[in-house]
Amino acid sequence: MTNVEWRRSRRRRRVRATWIGAASTVALTGVWYVCTDGLGLVSPLFLPSPVAVIERLVEFTQRDYQGATLIGHLFASLRIVAIGWFVAGLIGLPLGVAMGWSRRVRTVVSPIFELIRPIPPIAWIPLAILWFGLGTEARVFVVTISAIVPWVLNSYEAVAGVDKLLAKASRSLGAPGRRTLVEVVLPAAVPTLVGGARIALGNAWMTVVAAELLGATAGLGFVALNARSTLDPDIMLVAMLLIGLLGVVFSEGLRLVEKRLSGWRESAA
Repeated sequence: MTNVEWRRSRRRRRVRATWIGAASTVALTGVWYVCTDGLGLVSPLFLPSPVAVIERLVEFTQRDYQGATLIGHLFASLRIVAIGWFVAGLIGLPLGVAMGWSRRVRTVVSPIFELIRPIPPIAWIPLAILWFGLGTEARVFVVTISAIVPWVLNSYEAVAGVDKLLAKASRSLGAPGRRTLVEVVLPAAVPTLVGGARIALGNAWMTVVAAELLGATAGLGFVALNARSTLDPDIMLVAMLLIGLLGVVFSEGLRLVEKRLSGWRESAA
């Protein structure tokens, strides 16, 4: 199979997967509608209909909910997630790369990291309150903790999984270790590195609901938690669906970044 044929085949598979995904989403929404508005099998108190959720979403864009509009709550969550994800990347990416590249660093850091890794991010909430109180810093800390593990693990695996022959060939041509890492190993590891960024961002989004328990007055997680307390399932589902949709958007955005940064692989294929 030529390179052009391979690209066409991959493009057809992607289109087919997109159509299948769209069809399954429409089917699920149809079942949801039939069970709620259609046949009334489920009480609106437990599961509002898709029509009610859409109407509430439209209302949310026009009227305040707990002191802020949809845009205000959206940016409040984005701010916490973006800061936590970025701080986790600043720590986790170089740490994971160093662990994958240097046996000494791996020997020193691995025991500590393996001890911390199994602890759920939510378990850090009491400590976050003790250290930072009920404020933005505590929420950023919890989100950072949730995102740092994928950053470290995938960065480590990305560097450690690169073909050793590439590094040996670079060194045999006289390139120093640092140049080999920067110009040979890291470019080859880009897909896994970006995959780690995607997983870290997903973890951050999943944790934002719990993080906004810490004294938040705005944010999509705050909206969902407040709606639970006030028995308002319409707005609760609106917040949950928005968190999910934004997670998909950011994941696909990072997928495009990965494709652009690793385009040289396809050219060389």
